[in-house]
Amino acid sequence: MEDFFPDIDSDSVQTVSELTKEIKKLLEPNFRQVWVRGEISNLRYQQSGHYYFSLKDKNSQLPCVFFNRFASACDFDLEDGLEVILFGEISLYEPYGRYQLSVKVAQEAGKGNLHIRYEQLKKKLYAEGLFDEAHKKAIPTIPNKIAVITSPTGAAVQDFIRILRRRNFASEIDLIPVKVQGQQACDEITQAIEYVSERQNYYDLVVLTRGGGSIEDLWNFNEESVARALFKCPVPSISAIGHQIDTVLTDLVADHRAETPSGAAEYISSNYLSVKELLINHRKKITDTIQEIINREKYTLQANNQRLILNTPQNFIDKMMIQMDVLEKNLAQNLAKSIKVKTAQSYDLSAQLNKLHPKHLLETHFLETKIRKKQLEQFSTDSLQTKRQSLEFYEHRLQNSSIQSSLKRGFVMLKDQSNKILSNLQMANDSEEIKACFIDGELILQKKSKKK
Repeated sequence: MEDFFPDIDSDSVQTVSELTKEIKKLLEPNFRQVWVRGEISNLRYQQSGHYYFSLKDKNSQLPCVFFNRFASACDFDLEDGLEVILFGEISLYEPYGRYQLSVKVAQEAGKGNLHIRYEQLKKKLYAEGLFDEAHKKAIPTIPNKIAVITSPTGAAVQDFIRILRRRNFASEIDLIPVKVQGQQACDEITQAIEYVSERQNYYDLVVLTRGGGSIEDLWNFNEESVARALFKCPVPSISAIGHQIDTVLTDLVADHRAETPSGAAEYISSNYLSVKELLINHRKKITDTIQEIINREKYTLQANNQRLILNTPQNFIDKMMIQMDVLEKNLAQNLAKSIKVKTAQSYDLSAQLNKLHPKHLLETHFLETKIRKKQLEQFSTDSLQTKRQSLEFYEHRLQNSSIQSSLKRGFVMLKDQSNKILSNLQMANDSEEIKACFIDGELILQKKSKKK
């Protein structure tokens, strides 16, 4: 064990921070520009806009940080399991002693330089306003002359024409043949668009179309010269390149984008079918209106004829006779009703008169007098009883408050020689003779000493 461990030199012992800094100095300068491919794992998004995740393959993992200033330029959403190609630099995060990749550019795996060129050119043209809705021209409802720029041998033009024929679209179509793939395609497409621009009074609509393919196959429609030529074209334009998932720059510049060549044909013919249907509906509406007027006038004529038949003199006389019978019947009913009402009123008045007969009045008054007499007797008895009870109450109170009652309870009344009641000590001191009055007699008291 002694041979295995070297001797400890206190000057050579480093702290964790010192060792980490040494590793940082050796690591970071050698990994300043790194491209690495892998799968995103443990993705975490912070409110600051920063992303933290691991880039892994089947054997290893690499911690990554994607700061907001770089992540804001990413044109796709990061998610777990997504395979990406990252560009950045290796840095050492000293507090944890962990190295990580500081990402500057992220690209979906499988998308190469063409995709980057596409995004750069897209941002450039967007900044110049080539995609603004303010520059979009209205597509004609029924274009009489259509210029179709595409390959004459491709399936796109066949689908386009087939749908228009199936829908009985009758406008004139000029096919302007161009190559849609290869080195010369860009120039031919640009020249074809310029050719249509020079004949703006002849063409009502220009359709730029081709079938689907890879980004390389469709790249001619991402060329800046083609996009700018289409933007300058004064004729309303439709771009129908590839399939629904394919989006090229001409789709963004054109006045209308169709998802497929067939979609462009359906869009153009749908306006034609809409106008045709509108014409048929208006024609039917006019026909129905005329028929309605005829039916209304016919009904009015029949009604007037029927009214004329009903208004003959004999019909008028019969009507008046029936009306007289009805009035006679109503008169008889009203008379019988009136007699019945008057009879009832007579019975009521007779009953009231009987009630006012003197005999009935005398009986009523006699009964009331008898009731009043009984009430008066009862009132007198009650009043006498009340007065008697009140008198007994006051008599009892008077007896209780009399001098005799007090003397019976043991009180003594003192008087002087003139029989004046002595009500205080001073009067008793001034009197020579004091009489003590009891309930059953008087007792004369003599004072032994005037002082006492």
